[in-house]
Formats: sequence, structure tokens, C-alpha cells
Amino acid sequence: MLITKTIEIDMGHRVPNHKSKCRNFHGHRYKVEVGVNDKIITTKGASDEGMVIDFSDLKEIMMINVDGLCDHGFMMYEDDKLVKDWIKYQQQGYLKIVFVPFIPTVENIAKYWYNQIEPHLVDKKIKLEHVKVWETPTSTAIYRGEDK
Repeated sequence: MLITKTIEIDMGHRVPNHKSKCRNFHGHRYKVEVGVNDKIITTKGASDEGMVIDFSDLKEIMMINVDGLCDHGFMMYEDDKLVKDWIKYQQQGYLKIVFVPFIPTVENIAKYWYNQIEPHLVDKKIKLEHVKVWETPTSTAIYRGEDK
């Protein structure tokens, strides 16, 4: 049974080597969908009987590992030539900057959030099916763990 949960966050980023305006600092209202695909719990009397996972438990994982980590922050490639100008602000606590080892495209962000979420579901023995990220209302990336 596949179930999904969606949250939204606000985050900035830049794609430093992009050929157009995306190389500039900008932000998005990201919509993040997590899909889990597993068996329905049949333990009699359990709080989550009849569910794959309680939606509130899935939301908590997403809030900690997506919202808490990135909401109202700025994601920046650690090899971006501008990092040295920004790292002091992050270290001093002035700005919430998430330095990552990849160009922060929506494709890489979806993979990153998948990798943040998956261990918490593995602990619960639940299979993470996908993380789908809308960067705009018409542009999405879906990561399904293909590289694992």
C-alpha cells in the first residue's frame, strides 16, 4: 500500500554554473511529498492498526529532516566560489545556510531529502518509495533511491 504525506517549506539556493538567472540567489516555496510503500499494520489493538504508518509519525520525520533542517534557510554548494564570503555568517549564527556537497538543483535536493528521511523509516521497518519535490507549481523531481 502506497501512502504519501506532503509538507511545504521556503528555501533559497543558487545554481552557480547555470547559464541563466538561476545562478543568482533566489528562493522557492518547495512542496515535498514523501511516499512510503509497505504492508498495512494488522496488530490487533495497536494505535496504528490498519495503517502503513501513522501520518503524524511520517510528518514528524519530515518536519525534523526537511523543515527543521532547511526551512527559511539557504542551500549552498560547498564548492561554490562564494562560500568563503558566506561561511562566516553561518558560523556566527546570522544566517541559516545548509552547505551541501552538490549543486542544489531540485534533482539533487530530492535525493538529499530522501537520504535524510530514509534511515528513520528503516528504523521502523517501512520502505521509503520516493521523495517528490516541486520547485515550482509545474516543475518536479522524484527520487526513488535509484543510486543506492
